[in-house]
Amino acid sequence: MAIQRQDRVLIIVNHLASGDTDYLYRFIESAGRATVEATLGDDYASLVKLYGGNATRARFIAALRREGAKPAVKRIDVVLMLHGSPGEVVFRDGDADTSALASDIAALNVRSKLRLMYSTCCYGDTHSADWLNAGFDAAIGAKKVNANAAVELAPLLSLWQFNFKASECLAPTVPPTGANDTAARAYGRHNQLSWAGDVNSTKVIRGNANVRIST
Repeated sequence: MAIQRQDRVLIIVNHLASGDTDYLYRFIESAGRATVEATLGDDYASLVKLYGGNATRARFIAALRREGAKPAVKRIDVVLMLHGSPGEVVFRDGDADTSALASDIAALNVRSKLRLMYSTCCYGDTHSADWLNAGFDAAIGAKKVNANAAVELAPLLSLWQFNFKASECLAPTVPPTGANDTAARAYGRHNQLSWAGDVNSTKVIRGNANVRIST
């Protein structure tokens, strides 16, 4: 049975800016929110927006519990836009080990409704096994430091919107990622940023790469 608009919910967790002078992350944060809302706002029964002060671990778990308990909700997708490091993501209220977080999600018993976890977090691929253990059918994450939102986010979400497989949504974003990452490394070196040598935005799909917005 095809999953229709009224059957699915999208949870967006977005927090990157960490200070008044953090202009680059403030821009990326606001642009990410706007892109997801503009692209997918009409394709889900509702968008659950956990932004800024609401982007906490507790509120994320509560949103999954609340939406998962609704009989009308058949599928839950997540767009996770947080800072990340190997094995951890950073909510507004602090770091979270993704293995422990996955255990908390699994305990909600909403596994049958969890579908796609699309993460723009740095080192997102190191978290993907935990998302699958939590119950998600598929997880997408970056190999190392993720710096390609400008060439990936809108194209990927647009194809997802039109019922392409997750693997097909990701494919067109691969060619421009190399040049994008080269530019990001150069920016990082010029500004003597610690992450400059670790940029690798290449995404990996774990789990079922054939999931669609309608499955």
